Amino acid sequence: MMKLTRPFHGIILILFVMLAINSTSATTKYNVLSFGAKPNGKTDSTKAFLMAWEAACSSADTTMIYVPKGRYLLGSMAFKGGCKSPQITIRIDGTLVAPQDYRVLGKSTDWLNFEGVNGVSILGGALDAKGPSLWACKASHSNCPSGATVVIIFHFLYDSRLHNTI
Repeated sequence: MMKLTRPFHGIILILFVMLAINSTSATTKYNVLSFGAKPNGKTDSTKAFLMAWEAACSSADTTMIYVPKGRYLLGSMAFKGGCKSPQITIRIDGTLVAPQDYRVLGKSTDWLNFEGVNGVSILGGALDAKGPSLWACKASHSNCPSGATVVIIFHFLYDSRLHNTI
């Protein structure tokens, strides 16, 4: 018969604590593809991204919005706060692409806007704002729209981070 020793009890206790910590730090994940985003760079995925944001924002859990590899065409968007989630991570393995025609963004002052959000982190990815055509228009002193000259803007954010995004 095996005799239980105190070190064995210690190992069991450590494993139990590790399991408890792991279960309390669970993250609810939202893949933008599940909301209808298309990674082809041609189909407008704005609505899918906003739906993924709404799902993550309304969750009481720590959440992650996952953007797989691919190119995602996005119009001007506002990610608004008042979220229940204490931490929202946006993990981008692909590229977010603005419309080729800068006039599509109309009178927007920015392309991607995060407003009143606490605890948001953006990890990785690339942002292709298609800026050269707008700046060429402005340099030629043509009748160019003044909007959407800011790629990403943050208003009233707390405890938020931007990591390895180009």
